[in-house]
Amino acid sequence: MDFIIKLHSFLRWALLLLMVVSIVKAAMSLSGKNPYTPNDRKRTLFTMIAAHLQLVIGVVLYVSKGWSSQFSNMAVAMKNTFIRYWTVEHLSMMIIAIVFITIGNIRSKKMDTDAGKYKQILIWFGLALLVIIAAMPWPFRAEIGRGWF
Repeated sequence: MDFIIKLHSFLRWALLLLMVVSIVKAAMSLSGKNPYTPNDRKRTLFTMIAAHLQLVIGVVLYVSKGWSSQFSNMAVAMKNTFIRYWTVEHLSMMIIAIVFITIGNIRSKKMDTDAGKYKQILIWFGLALLVIIAAMPWPFRAEIGRGWF
């Protein structure tokens, strides 16, 4: 189990790096009229794959840690910050972020222009990044914080 938690933690940094690189590249290319290259396509695909892999690992952790059993007494879970975060907030916000990443990936493929592709990545990946940053258990967050790695 410890290995899965470490894998989930490591992969979050890989996902964040991929997202930041994709967003910065999209912002720079959108203003500079750069062509959308096969490398850009691969990067957005790898970002989406990393996000979905995080989801699968997260669900394994969610079930194996017994968080799903908290739904039987949701009134108690919602009163406890720690339990509420892990059973509701983290899970739902990360799923929303993954949906945003998937939408951005799909919409960028459907755009006819390079600028349109970059714009979709910038919008959807940017929204996903904001949600992920808000939902991460940063070490400085009281009660729910985790280590950096």
